[in-house]
Amino acid sequence: MNESIVKRSLFFLAVFTCIQIPIAAMGQPAARSNYEAINAKQFVADRKITVSNPKEIAAKLFSSDQESEGRKSDQISVEYPTRETAVIVQTVVGLADDSVAGMRHRIELRLRPNKWEIVWIGRQSKCQPNRGHQDWASGRCQ
Repeated sequence: MNESIVKRSLFFLAVFTCIQIPIAAMGQPAARSNYEAINAKQFVADRKITVSNPKEIAAKLFSSDQESEGRKSDQISVEYPTRETAVIVQTVVGLADDSVAGMRHRIELRLRPNKWEIVWIGRQSKCQPNRGHQDWASGRCQ
């Protein structure tokens, strides 16, 4: 292959890589955009979370949610967008509440030296009919 073509190819590859890094970094705030940020320390304390592994946190969230009256569904997912990051999404639909029909939490973790750390937690709700927004959103129900 011609040396000029190789140099041009490597140049375009380097430019493309540099463009992709900021786009990937912007994905996290976009995923947070429709969530209300909440106090992570308070969330962890309220739920008595003492583990730091993403899957163990998810299991703790699922097992600690005792109230089930009117419950239609519970769902927890754990994803690893990169080797150093994890996202837990907990969705509960059918709450025994006159204004809030469902609640969703997004928990973002980052792997620090040999330990997972919660870096951000957000909340969304879905309102009961005629009590506010009917889709998942950060606003409060009436």
